[in-house]
Amino acid sequence: MVRIQLSEQVKAALLNHVNLPQELAVGGRTYRPQEPVAGGFKGVVWKVIDEHGRLRAAKLAMYEDYEDRSFLQELFLAAKLEPYPEFARFVDAGIVELELGTEGKRRFVCFIEEWVDGLTLEGFLKEQRRYIDSAFVLAYVKAVCAALLALETTRLRHDDLHMGNVMLGRPTPGVLDGKWIIRIIDTGSLKAADKPLTKEKDDHRNFVDHLIAIVNTMKSRKPLPLRERLFVEEAAGLLATMLDDDPSITLRDPKQIATQFEFALTRAASPRHPQTMALQSPFEYISAEHIADDRLLVEIFAESCPWLEKVAGPDPCLVTGPRGCGKSTIFRWLSLKAHLHKPSSEFDNFRIAGFYVSCSTDLQNRLSWIKTAALAERFRKEIVHYFSLLLTREILLTLVYVSDRPDRESYWGLGTAQDRVVHEFLTTSLQFSRPLVQGVSRLRQSLTSVEAEMFRCHVELLKGLNLSWTLPETFLGDFTTLLTKELAFFRSKRITILLDDFSVHRVPEPVQHVLNRVIWERRDSHIFKLSSEKYGAVLTDPTFHATVDPAREMLEIDCGREYVALDEARHTAKARKFARDLLEHRLRAAGYVGSPEVLLGNSKWPEKSLAKALRDRKKGRSDNQYHGLQCIADLCSGDVSTLLLVYRRIFERAGVSIATTEIVPKHVQHEAISNISRELLDAIRNHFPFGPQMYSIVLEFGNLVRRILREGALIRKGNSRVPPQCPRIEVDIKAQPHELLPVEQQELARELIRRAVFIEMELGRSRHTFGPTLRWQLRRVFLPAFGAALTKNHAIKWDSSEFKFFLTAPKDMCEREWMKQPKLTQQPAKKNPGGLFGESDG
Repeated sequence: MVRIQLSEQVKAALLNHVNLPQELAVGGRTYRPQEPVAGGFKGVVWKVIDEHGRLRAAKLAMYEDYEDRSFLQELFLAAKLEPYPEFARFVDAGIVELELGTEGKRRFVCFIEEWVDGLTLEGFLKEQRRYIDSAFVLAYVKAVCAALLALETTRLRHDDLHMGNVMLGRPTPGVLDGKWIIRIIDTGSLKAADKPLTKEKDDHRNFVDHLIAIVNTMKSRKPLPLRERLFVEEAAGLLATMLDDDPSITLRDPKQIATQFEFALTRAASPRHPQTMALQSPFEYISAEHIADDRLLVEIFAESCPWLEKVAGPDPCLVTGPRGCGKSTIFRWLSLKAHLHKPSSEFDNFRIAGFYVSCSTDLQNRLSWIKTAALAERFRKEIVHYFSLLLTREILLTLVYVSDRPDRESYWGLGTAQDRVVHEFLTTSLQFSRPLVQGVSRLRQSLTSVEAEMFRCHVELLKGLNLSWTLPETFLGDFTTLLTKELAFFRSKRITILLDDFSVHRVPEPVQHVLNRVIWERRDSHIFKLSSEKYGAVLTDPTFHATVDPAREMLEIDCGREYVALDEARHTAKARKFARDLLEHRLRAAGYVGSPEVLLGNSKWPEKSLAKALRDRKKGRSDNQYHGLQCIADLCSGDVSTLLLVYRRIFERAGVSIATTEIVPKHVQHEAISNISRELLDAIRNHFPFGPQMYSIVLEFGNLVRRILREGALIRKGNSRVPPQCPRIEVDIKAQPHELLPVEQQELARELIRRAVFIEMELGRSRHTFGPTLRWQLRRVFLPAFGAALTKNHAIKWDSSEFKFFLTAPKDMCEREWMKQPKLTQQPAKKNPGGLFGESDG
């Protein structure tokens, strides 16, 4: 779309007092120009005064911008915001004709708006910098969140919410509170919320830019008091969550944003005592990385997690799954440091000694610029050096905490002799010699030296310089061998590096190639456990043309697959217990009176099942099918953050508080679940680079699943007939080997799995060819958007050519599939080889 812009000559003429008449006639009233205020992309703003002496703002906008639409539409939309004091009010609008000297006679649309005497946010940050503190941030967040909530309620979008369109009005003389007032101005770009986004940033993204600018201004005021520094740290974590593109994780709801910043200020205002930290809301922390207190993380962790036992074993593994499936939470829970507040007897149940390292926190910002194989090879030694130091720091930090325990020698085997051995090993390995400081343990001084070397290495890397000396790739193995030999605890618990989010969007592929030489070194003294998004970890070393062997060296644990597979193994109760415990622990930590059963109840339908309730829905009936703990648990495909999002929305919609002991009505639960499902489905459009194609695939497949459920013939299960539930695709990948997917479709298929739009199950076995069968399960949280059931009793059976057809033309393929299905009016076939009604043996 070509954007019409006001020329600099016309803008200068409009800002010249000589070219404006003494009076502007707009909407039957006259306004006298006082002084120009600012010039923008499509117009200028003047300060004017009306016939009653009231100050107003007059925006002279380009007439050409309204040739294909009416300016009255903007007045109509702005009228919806009249009840909300966060917005400057529109007064009137009309067309005026001005003589602009050498530019000739020109027509403009003149908008009259309430005058706000003050500074734009941009000007305030410059002129009132000394007043920018945590209290100002919270006040600003609340004001703009109120404005965003008003826009959401009225189904509008400001569409031009840059810092110049937020005013901080000066205190009015004679008013008691004497506070600056935050107002949103220039509502001339208002649009209906369902209109396509035509600008690079939406209102939410502009709001994040405001907060980043405010927090950066706050940080520039040095030195900051402790409380302000703590608040800046809290705010940084919230801003990162506001920018997350995963709708089940991102913080976009205006009410939640305001609440989370209020909690952040509360936490920063009091010293961080792990003994007293508690949740102020069951849904206060969206990501495990935001939980600073290990005790709190342990308290709210649900040990009934179905795949915990596999992850906690003594073998190397790669944990994958949807964003928000709890990979970081499990890894942090498995770390020694998280449990050091417990008595020693608690550690007898552990099989590993875990040390947690977050790639997003500790590696992404340091090494993400090394994106090419040439750069990675140039800095290979420095990358290994920094990585080895990072792991050493985490081990030392844990040992420092252990050294503060009264049982450090009796249980852990960490005495003065061991302190000395570790210190001497690191002194020799790192080739430094520093005088010991009295009163500080050798372990602490070793930790300080390692951190200093990490800083030096990072600085030299940023300068593009190579170090004269670096640690070898074998250093970590040598260090863990020493620890195993010297400390009794590590002889019985295998040292395990828990490397979290080892994905290419955190650690570039060339860097992963380098680090794999360290990660997959075979030592009996330690192992690595990795987590990553699906297909995020590159388990190869091109230098030696080597690839990690999944059968011998690493076990992949896909959280989404593990959760969905519980249904097939008749372990549904495990999944439901985990979903229930997840909420119960958070309610308890936040001090809520009600239990999950009291607040949400059990899932019960007069028709005896959700599938029958959806299929037999009578016209005019109030929708209440999606409700209860069991139904909510079945929504999950390993994406734990989705469960928390569902719980939170239900609680918000029902107004559940700390003292609530009444069950949330079924129709309220249903409405919240359906809305979330539609939101997450719609968010697929925005995934790059295949968002529109993925959305179309899910839309058509979801409609097919619903249609088969509601209009398909009943199928036999045991002695009864039940509605068909078919959210899975099974593809006989050996039936037609010539039908291979082209590169673009391979990338699309990979993205559908990587983004957890579909969950890739283990390969099954075809009944017809006895070859492997590709099995894709639609992520279950999308099913309520279509009014479909949440479980599976049959699958869509395709060969590879049909699957290819589905990826290229999903609507046509789904229509073709529907034509093959037995309908309500037909008698079901006794045998249906290769069609919908027959499962693989896998």
